[in-house]
Order: sequence, then structure tokens, then C-alpha cells
Amino acid sequence: MYFFGPDIQRNADRAKLVALAEPDQGRRSSAIDDLGGDIRAYGDIEELLGDPKVDAVIIASPDFTHQELLDKALDAGKHVICEKPMATTLDDARHMARRAQAAPQVVQIGFMLRYAPMFVRIKEIVDSGIIGDLVQVSAAEIIEYYHGASFYRRWQRFRKNSGGLLVHKACHAFDVVNWIVGSAPTQVSATGNNDTFVAKPDAASRCRDCSLAPTCPAVYRDDAYNYVYPTVAERANPGELGNDICAFNSEKDIIDNATGMASYENGVRLSFNFATTGQRHDRRFMFVGQRGVVTASQADGTLVVEPVGGEIETTVLPEELRDEHGGGDEYLLQSFLDSVAGGEPPAADVVAGMHSLALALGATESIDRDGAAVDLRPHLEGLS
Repeated sequence: MYFFGPDIQRNADRAKLVALAEPDQGRRSSAIDDLGGDIRAYGDIEELLGDPKVDAVIIASPDFTHQELLDKALDAGKHVICEKPMATTLDDARHMARRAQAAPQVVQIGFMLRYAPMFVRIKEIVDSGIIGDLVQVSAAEIIEYYHGASFYRRWQRFRKNSGGLLVHKACHAFDVVNWIVGSAPTQVSATGNNDTFVAKPDAASRCRDCSLAPTCPAVYRDDAYNYVYPTVAERANPGELGNDICAFNSEKDIIDNATGMASYENGVRLSFNFATTGQRHDRRFMFVGQRGVVTASQADGTLVVEPVGGEIETTVLPEELRDEHGGGDEYLLQSFLDSVAGGEPPAADVVAGMHSLALALGATESIDRDGAAVDLRPHLEGLS
């Protein structure tokens, strides 16, 4: 509703949004009203996949459903963009990777940062050799506090649905690091916990009933973007939306922060930090080579190249390329359309999805095992 739908409509010379599937009739009707145009609405995926005018589908359903829907889409002969993360288990992801690699259709994973200008440029710089062979990477993702809190009132707060926030959210940062490093991850260890969004005895179960609401930074705001699609009816009466579950007192089993280390087949080492309590959303990176360093802040739009013995080069990206998606959404769609038209595989393919998920789930497993190292190689064997 916010990304792929509008992006397809902006590329009307190349593609047409013809149908959508949504089991809830109220949401289905509202989506048609908001998107406009001649769009057919179906109550289930089988009806949509049986539509002869549908050539490609976008799977934008909850994470744990991706494997089942990808199978159905490929069985129906459709090209697919599957939202990230590819799956919530490595077994599901491996099944999906093998199916996609054996299918004639294009299967692309929704890693829009691979197409964002900042990260395309970093990849070019590292590959150019100007800072020498890559040795290590430092990466951090800091989610804005209200955004972080929203995960604790939505379906993502249960691992069975999302795999946890390292899977659902940090997968983007893991993917661009994997891509720029140019190698498969082999081992990961991590520690983490839920330290901020913990139970508050003085808080109510819903924001509307809570005496702490006037000073709570996580309090639900009817007039804010709340990371869900509200229907036409819900927008007319926001109080009925029911999304104001207390982020602190909600039932959940995910963590809100983590720190870890990983290694790659080519010897590069990664350190990463993940947090959900920032003033703003930012991803920060340092790529260290044998002869220099590249640093970047997505929120600031700054990219600094410091080669040993050379001139320091600083680039500041325009404001429109500094948001959480880095301007990569429409480029991702255009890459998909190029792949469908020309047969070239997409940059964000199922192997990318598998590598990112292996890092995220491996880090989550390590946290469960008090920081023990997790070998990722058995899960990635045979994928290329």
C-alpha cells in the first residue's frame, strides 16, 4: 500500500497493477479505494493466481507465510518479488532457494538497500580497490524509538511470526554488508536482550487507559504513521483501530537490542550493533581495507572515503535519499521488471535472502545460547 503499489503505478509504461488478494473484506475494499484504477480484488491467493492477466506477484504478507505463498506462485508460473525476510526458518528458506533456482521464473527478495544510491556507491568504491582488500566491517542499525515500540504492539512481537527483529528488521543491514563484502557468512556469535520494552506495573495494557501516556515516548498516536495500513473506515474513527497495545506490557518473545560478530569465507570480519531506541532511524557503517576506510551514515546522507596516501572524498546525498529505505524501493521494482523482460537474474536473489537469514537466525540462536558461536556453513552448502 505504501511502496510497491504506488511504485508500480509510477511505472505505468512498464507494468500495471491489476489485482490484489486480501482475506479481510474491509481491508480489501479499502485498498481498492486507496489505490484506485481498474484493480480486481480477490479473497484468497488461489483466485489471484488463477487470473490469466497476472504475470507477476508481490508477496507482502506476514513473514511466516512466505514459503507457502512462494510455492503457490511458482506452481502457477508467476514471477515473484518476495518481501524480506525470505522466511523465518532456515529450512523454509532453503526450500524456497532450491525451488526458485530450479524455476524458470524470476524470484527477487525485497532488499531495497542493494538498489539505494548510497550502497551502490559504497559497493563501487570497495570493488575498485581504492582502500585495498577489505579486512573488516562495523555496522550499526538504530531504529527510531516510536518505530521500535511499534513492533511490540504488532504481529512481529512473536518469533513464530517474524523470527525476531534481527530477522525481520536487521536483515537489510546484514544483506548490504553481505553484498559489499562479496562472500558468504560462515560463523556468527551474539548477545542481546529485551532491556527497554519490559513490563511496567504502573502502565495499563492499552495506551488509551494509561495514566503514564502524557509522558511516555512510546504512547500510541492516532495522528502518526503507525507502520500498519489503516482502512478508510479506521481512518475515519482512529480510536476503533485497536493498535494502542502497550509496548511495554504486551505479550512478546523478541529482543530489542543485540551486539555480535561474524566472519566470512573470504576472511572479512563483521561487528554489528542493533538497537530500537534512537532519536531517529540510522544505519552506520565502516568498511576497513588494507589501505583505507569508508564510513557512511544513512540518516546524515554522508559517505566518506579515506584512502591511505590519497585525498579524502566526502559525499553528501540529497535529503530524499536519506530515509530508512535510502530511495531504493523504485529501483528494486525497476530491477525486477528488467529481469522479467531481459532474463538477467536480480541482484537481490534467493541466495542473498538465504545469506541474510542465516546471519540473523544464527545470531538469534547464539543469543539463546549465551553467545556461543554458530556455524552457518551447513545451512548454506550447495547454494550459489
